[in-house]
Amino acid sequence: MTVIPVVYVKGQYNHLIARRLQELGVDSQLVPPSTPLSKLEAMGADALVMGGGPQSVRSLDSLPQELKEASDLMRQTKLPMLCICVTHQLMATTFGGKTNLARKPEFGPVEVYVNEEDTILQGLKPSFTAWESHNDEVVALPPSFKALASSENCKIQAMRHEVRNVFGVEFHPEVSHTPKGVDIFKNFLAAIG
Repeated sequence: MTVIPVVYVKGQYNHLIARRLQELGVDSQLVPPSTPLSKLEAMGADALVMGGGPQSVRSLDSLPQELKEASDLMRQTKLPMLCICVTHQLMATTFGGKTNLARKPEFGPVEVYVNEEDTILQGLKPSFTAWESHNDEVVALPPSFKALASSENCKIQAMRHEVRNVFGVEFHPEVSHTPKGVDIFKNFLAAIG
């Protein structure tokens, strides 16, 4: 059985991520970002999903403790990762991109335009509706990352590392308000084998 812990960073929907993965036959449970790599290895983790949260990650110098720990975990692990909402922004900031206050924050349903289907957005072109809840956004990609999707107000709705199976999405695929969200999780599972 595939094992994918969900790194909990205080987001209101994090438990839904674990439930969506469980519905797809994955052994998934919430773990704190302070979980040592050795414990994740002992669990037999095949990948990680990092959940969303209400925090801001514009500067690595002023992160709340749980996001400092999540940033450290991102740097240390070689596991495939899917980062959602604030951890999408954190991944960008951690790996040398830039996150800033959104020109126009997005809350509620938003049309996401697929620029490149790639791996996690396979079969979702040309667009899909997704649930958004963010004041900040990724404004510059980190080196070795490419943008996969955008919306009218946010140019980096989804991104991936060019070599590793490391992905980020600004929206919430775990909620029922993102009808194609389950496809994103299925595509992530296919990507990690």
